[in-house]
Amino acid sequence: MARISTRIFLFSLITIVSLVGGSEGWLDKYRHIYIKNGLDKGTPLTIHCKSRDDDLGVHVLKYNEEFKFQFQINFHQSTLFFCGFTWDGKLHWFDIYDWSRDKKVCSPDCKWSITRENPCLYDYDTQKYELCYYSYH
Repeated sequence: MARISTRIFLFSLITIVSLVGGSEGWLDKYRHIYIKNGLDKGTPLTIHCKSRDDDLGVHVLKYNEEFKFQFQINFHQSTLFFCGFTWDGKLHWFDIYDWSRDKKVCSPDCKWSITRENPCLYDYDTQKYELCYYSYH
């Protein structure tokens, strides 16, 4: 009886791990976030990005410079990274990665250009930062 219970347990465990690993996953999939200074030439962009668990520090980008970070989706598939963007002495913030919004769009890369008007997502079809319907908070 104990031998059958052990086999059932192992079979169940292997099945669960394979299902979870194969789903829109958190197990082994990294997301890469690229943030580009799309402001005017001569306007530095100060970035400070965080999640609930990670603080990525403060970074200052010159015009057209890029900051990159990567992470794995959390177990609950609720990963959220938000960033503060400062230029000309004013702070703007934006959820740079929200799993519920970006799970299909940013798989595995999300490329953002920070402009004065709004953050713009890179469109892989047109090869331009033209998906600009997002807003700062």
